[in-house]
Amino acid sequence: MSRLVLVTGATGFAGSHVVDALLAAGHRVRVPVRASSDPRWLPDGVERMRADLRDPDGLRPLVRGASWIFHFAGITRAARREEFHRVNAAGTRDLYRAAGEAGGDLELFVFCSSLAASGPSPSAEAPRREADPPAPVTAYGRSKLEAEDWLRENRKAGTRLLVVRPPAVYGPRDTAVLALFRWAAAGFLPLPAPRGNRLTLIHARDLAAACLFLADGGREGVFHVGDGGLHSWEKVGESLGRLLKRRLRAIRIPGALMRVLGIYGDLAAVVTGRVPVINRDKVADLRRPYWIACIDKLTATGYLPQIGLEEGLQETVSWYRAEGWL
Repeated sequence: MSRLVLVTGATGFAGSHVVDALLAAGHRVRVPVRASSDPRWLPDGVERMRADLRDPDGLRPLVRGASWIFHFAGITRAARREEFHRVNAAGTRDLYRAAGEAGGDLELFVFCSSLAASGPSPSAEAPRREADPPAPVTAYGRSKLEAEDWLRENRKAGTRLLVVRPPAVYGPRDTAVLALFRWAAAGFLPLPAPRGNRLTLIHARDLAAACLFLADGGREGVFHVGDGGLHSWEKVGESLGRLLKRRLRAIRIPGALMRVLGIYGDLAAVVTGRVPVINRDKVADLRRPYWIACIDKLTATGYLPQIGLEEGLQETVSWYRAEGWL
């Protein structure tokens, strides 16, 4: 069944893969674009509408007529912590309100939250489950949880609310982990996390496929997503070394140095307005040894992860090389 689906964040990494999945399934897709948007990942056939999610008054035309909304827009870095609230929490609220004020029959609102809203796991044997009390440790995670809570409290009758909490996402088009691949190509493996770290990962196409599967299946509520594996930064490095045919030299970064880099990153953001990859929030994230999601609730719906780590890394390396990024 073809629907008009609004996808925010469509010019970004994860959102662009959601657009691909929806188009492949036969849906019509509308996306917001700004003057500063980079539309290079948007395929032909997508309806583009000039809109800014930071302008609540201009959102009604954007949402009008949409049966489904996939809200993937947001920020992961900010010069000031209040920006996380303004974009990730208040921006989600404004979009959902606009959908209600625009009239029509909104069937489904999908919110891309984050495992950061749930928080890190206390141990390698205790992956985070959807029913666990959330315990975010970063301003980013708290802003995502704030958006989740508001949506839950203000959900309109007749509209399904689906919240997905992805862990670290990687794949073609991603710039966030590109530096790690470039270090590996040069023969080095930076290790910012403590020894014994464990984490859940997901390929961007798998994230998009899981979201569409849950949407098509009439699901609602909160779902953790992941590739079903238990990984470590060391394991990722081993796979990258094999794929790049390089012997990687591991460089473990001490926690004290990470904290100094985080402070420097925050100061640089205030002075320049540009937020470095490493800041205090990111350090608080990276220094937690266990970021593990239990995906039993997801697999109980019948969805099985499609892309394992080795396959996903191979595809990403090949894509980076083809684009001249690596």
